[in-house]
Parts: sequence; C-alpha cells; structure tokens
Amino acid sequence: MKVLFYRYNSICEPDYIEAFKKAGLEVAEITEEMYRKSMSGEERARILLEGIAAHKPLFVFSIDYFPFISIVCERMNITYAALSVDCPVAEIYDPAIRKSCNRVFLFDKDQYESIKDENPGNIRYMPLGAAVERLDQLAFPEVYEYPVSFIGSLYNEKDRYMKLKESGALSADASENMDRLIYAQKDVPGLDIIREGITFEDVAALKNADTSFYSAQDAVCDIDSYVAINNYIGNHLTYLDRVKALNLLAEKLPEGSVHLFTRSDTGALDKRIVVHGGVETLKEMPDVIRKSCINLNLTSRTITNGLPQRIWDILGCGSFVLTDKVPALEEVLEAPKMLDVFSSYEELADKCAYYLENSDAREEAAVNGYRAVAASHTVLLRALEIVKTVLAGKLK
Repeated sequence: MKVLFYRYNSICEPDYIEAFKKAGLEVAEITEEMYRKSMSGEERARILLEGIAAHKPLFVFSIDYFPFISIVCERMNITYAALSVDCPVAEIYDPAIRKSCNRVFLFDKDQYESIKDENPGNIRYMPLGAAVERLDQLAFPEVYEYPVSFIGSLYNEKDRYMKLKESGALSADASENMDRLIYAQKDVPGLDIIREGITFEDVAALKNADTSFYSAQDAVCDIDSYVAINNYIGNHLTYLDRVKALNLLAEKLPEGSVHLFTRSDTGALDKRIVVHGGVETLKEMPDVIRKSCINLNLTSRTITNGLPQRIWDILGCGSFVLTDKVPALEEVLEAPKMLDVFSSYEELADKCAYYLENSDAREEAAVNGYRAVAASHTVLLRALEIVKTVLAGKLK
C-alpha cells in the first residue's frame, strides 16, 4: 500500500512520513510546494494529478487541509486524509470540505464542533501526538541549564492588527470598538467577548485595510468574521498574553531564571529575560527542552480547546511542562500527575517558584507524562488511526 504525501514544509511532515513507513506503507512525496510557494492553483492541481496517476496510492495525505487536493481527489475517486496541526485553518470552511473523499482530522474540539456537520463522519476530532520514536534516539543532556524556558514565537510578527494600526491603514476610529473588546478580553481566556461584540463594520474595516485579508467564495460560514477574529485579533491577544506572562515571571523569579528561545522581536520584554535565538525544531529544540527544569506552554488564543504540538513535544522528551488550562486537556492527560496547569499569571509565577524548589515533584510528573504519551499518544498511533479510518471507508 502506498500513500502520496503532499508536502509544503510543515515541521510535522518528517515524523508522519516515518510513522506511515513504520505502519507498513510506502510513502511517495510531492515536494514542489516546499520550494516554490508562488505556484498557481492550476500548476498545483496538475502536479497532484500526475502524482496520483504515477503512484496510484491508497490515499493522498497532507498536514493541514488544502481544498484543491480535495477537489482533485474527488475527481479521481481517491481518499484524501488531512491532519490539522494548526488553528485557525480557514481553509476547512471552504465548500470542498463537504466532499465525500475527505477524511479530515482536527485537534481543536471547538474547531471540530464548528465544522463536523458539514461532512458527518468524515471530519473527526483527534489530538496531536509526540514523536516518541525519534525523540528516544536523541542523547539526554546530563544537567539542567535553564530554570524556566519558553520556545516559540511572541506572535508580534503575526500581529496584523497592530501592524495595520501602526501603519495608519486602520484608523483609530475604525478600531475603536475592537480596541474596547480587546481590553475586555485580554484578562479573560478565549475569544468569546470578541466573537460576541465584533460588528460587521469592524470586519469590513479590517478587510478594507489589508489587501492580503483571506477570503473565500461560498464558504460554509462567515469566513470574513472568522479570519478577523482569529488571524487579526486573536493573534494580537496572543502577543499581549506572551509578553505579559514572560515579563511577570522575570519580575517574580530570580534574575536569569527565564529563558526565551525565539526569532521574534523582543523589544517589549523585560531585560531580565535571557533571550536566545530560535532553535531548529527537530534537532535543537529537544535539547533545550531536556535542559529546562520547567518548560512553558503558552497557548495561542486561536486554539480554544485543543492541545498544541508544543505540549506533546515536551512530554515526548520526558520533560516537565507547565501549561495554561485548556478544557480538552483533562480528557487525555492528568494534572498534576503528568504535567501541571495554571489559571492566571500569578498562579503561573507561584507554580514556577514551587517547581524550581521541588525537583522531585516535577521530575515525577515528567516521567508519568512521558509514560502516558509513549503508551497512548504517539505520532505512530495517530498515523495508524488515520490509515484505519481510510481502510474502513474503502470497505464500506
């Protein structure tokens, strides 16, 4: 059996390629989009059609969902399986999501609930997983070097809302209501206040201010509102969250305790934070995780009910993670047995201080978390579930 893997250079692709191979499948890859992002839709479709004709795969697979792949696969009468590792993914609201060839797996339960009825049974909720098989092969560092660390973007490079305001493309008058909603939402988890209060005029102002505003014809929902809430305001709130959390930790913990690994502009951060450059995900990141007493997960606002890949990466390294609270977490992991959670930044600071003083507690949780992930939440197990779903559809 063969899977045709359509790649665009997601950091998750290599682990799923290896997982499919371990599951007994031959993997053929389409790699053009990894190197030529400016390809036309027609060229992408042609390359995919040629790949299907040449390899005759059991199914086509991609990390994240591409409507054009669904359209081609429906035409060729072949199954298309897509695993979302990002949220938001506006493309899942394209009308192609309704096609019978789709087997779409979403890790955020709220995102799943918002779209499942458009293609019942063919859109499924599935948490992400850890590449335990790869991580187990990496050497384990002998000492801790970083008391508290966070690896990831601050989101200021993704903060289109602030960029539009600073450039003058979005006027103060046009953003007045959105600014008020952001102020009300910033200390409240989620995006509910934004969703309830954003107006048609707000969405139109963002769309008119940004020529790259993502839109889609005949979307299955109000895609403009979705993009405005998530890609603009949600990302802005994520930036505010991360700066506030890290600066508070720098204030509360001994100087030099907080380490940040990022490629983002760090000008808004407390100077007591030790800023490192970005790290390569597959090779360098595990080393940083294992050298950290406490690994932070600060979930993006756009992930409202799912566990981001960062949590699985940390647990798969056998390391301790302290994360903000997400409702879906308690369905798959047990706190504080396997990791711990915080509900406010003050609690985050208190728990960091506690776990820095109580190494036995954090190391016990790290061991328990690793064992749970290795037993039930690996990338290999997720790949097997995808293959099982595809085969079940073939047998109907």
